[in-house]
Amino acid sequence: MSYDLSALGWKAFQDLAAAVAAEILKRPVQTFLGSNDGGRDAAFLGRWEDSDGATSKSTIQCKFLGKPGANLALSDLKDELPKAEKLAADGLAEDYIILTNAGVSGDADAQICAAFEGAGVKRCRTFGGTWIIQQLTENPKLRMLVPRVYGIGDLSHIITGHGYKQAKAILESMGSDLSCFVPTDAYRSAVKALQEHGFVILLGDPASGKSTIAAILALGAIDDGCLGALKINSPDQLNLWHPGERQFLWVDDAFGPNHFDASRMSRWNAELGTLRAAVEGGARIVFTSRNYIWEAAKPHLKTSSFSLLKESQVVVNVHALSDEERAQMLYNHVRRAQPQQIRHRLKPFLPAIAVSKAFLPETARRLGDPLFTKNLIIGEERLTRLVEHPVEFLTEVLAQLDDASRAAVALIFLNSQAGVPSPITASPALEMVTRLVGVKPADLARAMQHLNDSLTRLISEDDGNRWVFRHPTITDAFATLVAASPELVELYAHGAKLDRLLGEVACNSKAAEDGRIRVPPALYPGLIERLKASPLDESLKSFLGARCERAFLAMVLEARPDILEWAARAPASGQALGGKLLIAALASWGLLPEEVRQKMVADIREQSITWLDAKPLTDTLLRQIFKDAEFADYAEAFRKEWLSDIPSVFGEFSRFSSEDAPGMYKEFKENLKVAQAYFELKSDDSFDELYAEIDVHIEELESLQSAPDSSAWSPTSMEKSAVLPSDGPGLIFHDVDG
Repeated sequence: MSYDLSALGWKAFQDLAAAVAAEILKRPVQTFLGSNDGGRDAAFLGRWEDSDGATSKSTIQCKFLGKPGANLALSDLKDELPKAEKLAADGLAEDYIILTNAGVSGDADAQICAAFEGAGVKRCRTFGGTWIIQQLTENPKLRMLVPRVYGIGDLSHIITGHGYKQAKAILESMGSDLSCFVPTDAYRSAVKALQEHGFVILLGDPASGKSTIAAILALGAIDDGCLGALKINSPDQLNLWHPGERQFLWVDDAFGPNHFDASRMSRWNAELGTLRAAVEGGARIVFTSRNYIWEAAKPHLKTSSFSLLKESQVVVNVHALSDEERAQMLYNHVRRAQPQQIRHRLKPFLPAIAVSKAFLPETARRLGDPLFTKNLIIGEERLTRLVEHPVEFLTEVLAQLDDASRAAVALIFLNSQAGVPSPITASPALEMVTRLVGVKPADLARAMQHLNDSLTRLISEDDGNRWVFRHPTITDAFATLVAASPELVELYAHGAKLDRLLGEVACNSKAAEDGRIRVPPALYPGLIERLKASPLDESLKSFLGARCERAFLAMVLEARPDILEWAARAPASGQALGGKLLIAALASWGLLPEEVRQKMVADIREQSITWLDAKPLTDTLLRQIFKDAEFADYAEAFRKEWLSDIPSVFGEFSRFSSEDAPGMYKEFKENLKVAQAYFELKSDDSFDELYAEIDVHIEELESLQSAPDSSAWSPTSMEKSAVLPSDGPGLIFHDVDG
């Protein structure tokens, strides 16, 4: 049997070293000793017992060399000698063990042990890659504890016959999951439960990793002597189990794939005796179930007939992952398939992503997929949103729910700010949900309980209990789901976050043409009620100005008189795009009071002519505020002021001043060119001389500004740079782009 241990990578080799220390050398790792070198040369503290029963401290040094076929030399460990001396002085290195993936010759072993014993350790021993491979070959439990070794060795040496074909099929079905798998506390608990009880039920949220753990358990069970692995979906398939044979049975989504299946539960109750017999006969069995489905199934399950359903549960909780586990998942996925250029660009952001409380294994998978990152803008803001708003995935999960569960989610969706009071009572929101989804209130209430601690959560407040979403991203995911259905757009209009609504909907007949979701006139009153509390910011102005018909705007103005008050005092020429869109819409629909419109026209005209601002001449939005005669008069006045006597224009600039004088003259030149093009004036010597005079003046101003200032301060390169902490998850990524 041959394994290329260098293919594991340094962190997976550390996991292997820790497992070898505990399982083979009987030195359970107690403490990880961090290092400043990115973790490649990690050390652990363990304990061991002498033959007389005395307990001593043991240091286990893990040395990883990335080059296949490399041999360990004393020079590779020169930095560890001072550390070993200090550990020995502190009584932490009575026994010093070096585990390495590299080869170790007899001469090197003697030199290394002599050097470390000379530094003060009582006994030093080295165990090289050949010895570790021998332990892997002989010990299936060790292989299960570090399952990535299944992907770097020839399985035919340890698994024979039909079992080999099944193991190979499992590996192929897992794709990259095995190469990126990180042994977590949940996984180690599952291994222990399966070995002690022969049965384990994995409980967790969708995409928490239950199926991946089950697949690796199946692989390990075949490795440990099970004759084959069967994946079944219902109790009816238990007849595939052969009494007297050690088999692995994997029951995925045992009590229903997306919602609790009552008929399936009654059949399981009838087969619990068979399950017990199978376990007692040597079979290994794994059930998986989503948390909310398990909660729905428990009251109906006759656990007295099969007590292991209560005694051998492992909850796969992605929110309980340690920072280091998250970081290692992210490292494995990004390092596996991303090109070096993308890895280098992602590297600065990976430590923050790994410690985010919103991190999911799916986050790592997406960032490790070149197809997903192909058009991704790699920056802090975009990556933060990717981690904290995994809407696409959640939408998929919600789409698979049964009607009652979807109705429960919809009810919270309509009350996402305050939550749904518990117990659930009659309300307009409940009536809307039951009418649109077609379920009974009682079914909705039961589903709400089944979803508890998965998609929903029951919280206690002073005024009573309330149902809320377990994570706010569910609101966005459900909004995506209902927005795609014309019959459920009523739910969307009443429940989606307002900022999302303002960006996605339209209140006009051209919504579909623009790729927007149309809110029909019947729903206008409800939407306007929600808009009453919205600040008059750019998003609201853009929505009202660009995507609303006259009838809707008129209704909004009745409910929001502050909009016309804002228009009366707003300088039209200084507005951002949203403000200009709204003013233009109000003017074109005839909803802007005439005195307000005339004041805007006068302000635009004065600002443009006084400050040589030619942009209103070509601004199609501002043009809608003018009547034809007003605009023609304004344009002629501008032409006379600035383009009737070109040789004198440069002298006119003397009345202007600015802190950014070069920038001001550049704007003058740009505006003159805009005006020249608008009035279709051909270039002649006068224009050429004017532009040349402006250019010379800009150069003079810039040369004055570029003179050195001894009083100026700029941060040194050391002050600019961010220094990584000497330890922590961030160090895992030190070679992710190597």
